[in-house]
Amino acid sequence: MACHPLQRLKIDRIHVAPRALELSPVGTQQRYRDVWHLLNDVAARLRALPVGLVRFWLNLTSGHVVLTHMLPRYERGEWSLGRSVLRNVACIRVSDLTQGSLDAWVPLGHLLDHLMGTGGSPDGPWLSDGGGINQALQAVGDRVAGLFPLGYGFDEAARQDVRGYFARSLALYLQDRRALNVADPHMEKLLRATVLSEAFWRSHQIQAPANPTGTSRSA
Repeated sequence: MACHPLQRLKIDRIHVAPRALELSPVGTQQRYRDVWHLLNDVAARLRALPVGLVRFWLNLTSGHVVLTHMLPRYERGEWSLGRSVLRNVACIRVSDLTQGSLDAWVPLGHLLDHLMGTGGSPDGPWLSDGGGINQALQAVGDRVAGLFPLGYGFDEAARQDVRGYFARSLALYLQDRRALNVADPHMEKLLRATVLSEAFWRSHQIQAPANPTGTSRSA
């Protein structure tokens, strides 16, 4: 029986860094009894992503989430995890999850921005730069790039640059969509109608690039 895309995402693309729980604050360790509890919690939170977007992500050869005790960030290119080398990694700090911090999901926003813009290639504009791997996504990217100069970013970091604007807006949408609607209704409507809409992915039948760059391999 075929594995559901969200289950595949948990198995293939979400990883726990060595000692991530052990080196996290006591409250985080108490929240997550073991790495399986942590993985299941993160996978459950990602159910807000459209299945079409998840399938697109899984059809690429790069794009991973690593749960860690270290600072949250997005790492383009190769990133070592144990004996594996991953490409294009969103590092999510486990303690941010327990504290409900928006920063937990910002690296995911950057990852998806990159994947939808170039398919994970090191070259070319990301979605928020006005890029996109096909016409439908390019149209979304053009709208994001057009909204940014209006200055509706909901916090200082979101107003610094267009990639931060997209990543933080997507993160807030996943955490508290109503708050994004109040602060930036144009961006909330755009995300809801396009890249975070199941109907958008179904109607446009968006496929991963034929020759995606980057692989995961054993070291």
